[in-house]
Amino acid sequence: MNSSWIIGIQHVWFGISIFLLLLLLICRTTFFREAISAKHFSRRHMVFFILLFSVLSICGTYWNVRAGGGIINFRAVGIILAGLIGGPVVGTVTGLITGFHRAFFIPTDAAFIHGGLTIIQGIAAGFLSKRLKKHHHQLWMWAFLDAFTLEILFWLFYAFLTFPQTISHPEDFFALSLPIIVTNTIAVSLFYMVIEFFIHQRDSEKTQTTKNTFDAVAALFATLHDGFNDANISKIAELMTSSLPSLIWTAISYKDQFYTRTNYKTEADETQGDAEIAILKLQKSLPDMPHLMTLPVTYKNETVGYIIAAKSKGDTFTKMGIEFLHGICHVMEAIYEYDRMKEEENLLAEAEIRALQAQINPHFLYNTLNTISYYVRSDPDTARKLIQYLSDYFRHSLNNPSKLIPLSEELHVIECYTELERARFGDRLKITYDFPKDKLNDIQVPPLLLQPLVENAVIHGIFKRPEGGKIKVGLIEHPKYFKIYVLDTGVGIPARKRKRLLIDHKRRDQIGLINVHQRLMSLFGSACGLHIVSKENRGTLVFANIPKIEKAPASLADEEGAITKTIVLPTKK
Repeated sequence: MNSSWIIGIQHVWFGISIFLLLLLLICRTTFFREAISAKHFSRRHMVFFILLFSVLSICGTYWNVRAGGGIINFRAVGIILAGLIGGPVVGTVTGLITGFHRAFFIPTDAAFIHGGLTIIQGIAAGFLSKRLKKHHHQLWMWAFLDAFTLEILFWLFYAFLTFPQTISHPEDFFALSLPIIVTNTIAVSLFYMVIEFFIHQRDSEKTQTTKNTFDAVAALFATLHDGFNDANISKIAELMTSSLPSLIWTAISYKDQFYTRTNYKTEADETQGDAEIAILKLQKSLPDMPHLMTLPVTYKNETVGYIIAAKSKGDTFTKMGIEFLHGICHVMEAIYEYDRMKEEENLLAEAEIRALQAQINPHFLYNTLNTISYYVRSDPDTARKLIQYLSDYFRHSLNNPSKLIPLSEELHVIECYTELERARFGDRLKITYDFPKDKLNDIQVPPLLLQPLVENAVIHGIFKRPEGGKIKVGLIEHPKYFKIYVLDTGVGIPARKRKRLLIDHKRRDQIGLINVHQRLMSLFGSACGLHIVSKENRGTLVFANIPKIEKAPASLADEEGAITKTIVLPTKK
């Protein structure tokens, strides 16, 4: 091996290093990361990959050195990456662009052979992408094997198509092919190694953030037992600071007092934080700035406190951080509302419904957190949606029981619950809705009327079947009342057990049904309790007749702190 040949290889590797550096910089962009994480590429993603890897491949053709009667280059790096990352369409189009360029713009004796094989290589790499994406670990090793296979096949076909010249000059063939096989294969595996590192780093960060988030949520709900007092407010401030390590200080304002926690990392952070906290205590507020976030804690449309969080100057809040702080705010509002309820202690019926509302099934919460942890790694967008569903579920579960609510609010609670369960069990749970959408905000119902019935159908009906089943929630309008029902295709209820379901012996697995039954009879009379029809192995129908109640005037609703929310019920498929 002569020195000029070694210098040529060094020249090619210098070019590969430059383009790998550019690719690594592109890897850090949000658009590229979204494209890599997407299960199905959009047209924009495909165009982006085609342009990126076509430019890389064409530049790799020009950045070459002559050896063995041909040119050593790294054109195949861009083509193989295009196929493995972008799939069949991206690989094929990139192969066509680069192949035609090689055939018509680089005049060599085997230009058309190289061009044609380049096209075939792009197509083959595209069809290998699905197999590669099935591997979740050591992608660099599988990419190395795929790239090595593609390069070996490329040069075997080249040797066949240039026979007998290849046999007559084997030293030229090996001097040309071996360096390309080695350099290009290593370059592809290096790029995938970096991609895998970035993905692992991103997943680790999001997994840790999610774990911290739900550790905080679990700790926050533990404060429900003690109420909204100084010790618990300080604990919430500490939880916010520890759960979001990027914060340098947090504060909670309540009854003209400030509960602060600091997490300074540098002297500059300490100087900034001490100054901002001093201004906050003096002026009771801080101006809006990108590194500061202030959220009001409200109760019945009145502000009872504030959450303030700060980062270092020049830093901004991520979407995950913003959602986390909003979630903390919702939980604080729920805690505050729960605390006010304990102080009022109005009626025994209200106390009973509060007991039902405060029931948080630990298995449901634990399983939901595990599900969200899984989606954080595989589908962050879904994880964020599930976090919002969980936050809304608990928020509405602590709603004020002393008033009727729009049917839309009750359906939103059902949607949150079923979406969380569907995230765990997928197609085992199917739910459909049959309601007049134009009347959802006008129909008034007691809170937690349908959600316990749906939960009972899911736990005791649908999930006892290995294949799952369907639930239908709907309303039939009659002249003087609404018939609201929950129908499931679960395992059904034996006749002997069905007779005891609505008897007031308060078994924990039946308290939801009994509570709904008794509240309906207390509000609307004995004829308006629950009715249960069931057949074993066929399913169960639970329904109630609700008298038509006109919606309260807007002014009165506002005085009572009523909250109305319109939702569009999706059709589950």
